[in-house]
Amino acid sequence: MQMHIANATIHLTLPQGMAGIPSELLNFEPFTTATIQPAAAGNTLTPPAHGEYWLGQGGYYVCTLPALLDAPARHLIAGAAESEDRITYGPSIDVPGARSQLNGRTNTAALLATGKDHPAAEWATAYAADGHTDFFLPSRLDLVMAHICAPELFEKSSWYWSSTQSSRTNAFVQDFEGGDSIWDGKGSERRVRAFRWVQDLNA
Repeated sequence: MQMHIANATIHLTLPQGMAGIPSELLNFEPFTTATIQPAAAGNTLTPPAHGEYWLGQGGYYVCTLPALLDAPARHLIAGAAESEDRITYGPSIDVPGARSQLNGRTNTAALLATGKDHPAAEWATAYAADGHTDFFLPSRLDLVMAHICAPELFEKSSWYWSSTQSSRTNAFVQDFEGGDSIWDGKGSERRVRAFRWVQDLNA
């Protein structure tokens, strides 16, 4: 909001005894334009409670993670929908860039860069919500934190793929019933949920 004041005239009634003051001492210059600026509004993103939908951010708020190793500080968000069918991780090939325990974004990029079919990663990156298209297949840590902070968002009848591989034949999967975490064969058919970050915590 801005308020503009121009050419304001002030009328004064002088107390008795001041009538003899020279008029030039009582002249006030007209006000020129004055601008009143409101205080800057805070722009820090405030997430909702764990497991609640974050309007405008493409999914459910899981938690906030600090910067660690190859991953920056970020808010972690799970997409609202998951794959309708259970799908495979991909072929039995070693992808060195997909070994991060923390960074699902770089893992996913490495899988897609091979030029080979990686159905779980492809499904996750094709997902879009609230205008956001930066989803990825979550890392091992992402799924562990989802089980700790918002397990109610996930189906209990199956395992979910992470983007973290352990070898050319296996990758990490997460269970949301008992909370178990194991390595599974890449050819197994599992559920997939896309995740994204809000990386700028003061955006």
